[in-house]
Amino acid sequence: MVHPINVPVRPAHGGLRHRAALAGIAAFSLLAASGAHAQSFPVKPVRIISPFEAGGSNDGVIRPVGPRMGELLGQQVLVENRPGAGGVVGSEVVARANPDGYTLLVGTTSTHAINPALRKLPYDAERDFAPVGLIGVSPYVMLVNPSLPAKTVKEMIALARRKPGAIDYGSGGIGTPGHLAGAVFARMTSTELTHIPYKSGASSITDAVAGRISMVFTTMLVADSLIEAGRVRALGVTTLTRLPRFPNLPTVDESGLPGYEFTLWLGVLAPAKTPEPTITRLSDALAGSLRDKQTQAALAGQSVEVLYEAPKTFGERIRRELAVYSKLIKETGLKVE
Repeated sequence: MVHPINVPVRPAHGGLRHRAALAGIAAFSLLAASGAHAQSFPVKPVRIISPFEAGGSNDGVIRPVGPRMGELLGQQVLVENRPGAGGVVGSEVVARANPDGYTLLVGTTSTHAINPALRKLPYDAERDFAPVGLIGVSPYVMLVNPSLPAKTVKEMIALARRKPGAIDYGSGGIGTPGHLAGAVFARMTSTELTHIPYKSGASSITDAVAGRISMVFTTMLVADSLIEAGRVRALGVTTLTRLPRFPNLPTVDESGLPGYEFTLWLGVLAPAKTPEPTITRLSDALAGSLRDKQTQAALAGQSVEVLYEAPKTFGERIRRELAVYSKLIKETGLKVE
């Protein structure tokens, strides 16, 4: 009877090489899968979340941009409004979405520079998003109801000083750019203004037109048609230079408040960990849309300055403005009530 001989098995160098080879194949497979995804992306419509209500600044910007983006991507680009909590609700939807490039966000100064400095968020404005590209910037404008006895910024300041607390201004909510613009104005003029937060910026503008509140600070994108129709009186624009479309409208800076400047930026972001080739594909489509003359005309008609920035540059802008608004909010003592 022959008994089997037990021979101890020792790992050979060839086994190590085999495992290394398998690891290399796995890594290559991941890269290949990522590349294949980028080449095939998109295979279905892309959804862009606007975290504010329809008819606001976000809609006014993304709706002219989306169709041309869709043509360049070969798929529809659909805009979906998910308002709530000053842009937090819609932003969280994107932060938690599958990072495959099919769910994007129209981010703004409010969602990614002001909110993080003002309130505790269910996401991180930097870590949970991947910048796709900046669309452009829009100035704010100081609007009053025509019945108010103030036709210039200087007259508005004088009126507010004569009647502390009697001049009220509305915004789309606590911590929104319209709120912060008014708070900075009050601090710089040493006046007392009463802030009235609304559920949306559109509602505050409706009440300013109706005379239920005295004043609003809003984007020119929303205000231009109201100004032209004479339904509100524009006292000053918040950029340091006058707007080509409204050359007779002075800046707040030149109207007795040197250094006052307030603008809104708008851009597209994806969930963090979205593959870089997919980000590049989306960013190229965004840039192509912004080069389109029809898109440019639509945005210029709303006093939006087209200012495309690639992902890296746009990300740097977000980091800079987070620091700027954090300091500004501390100085003004702004708090979510």
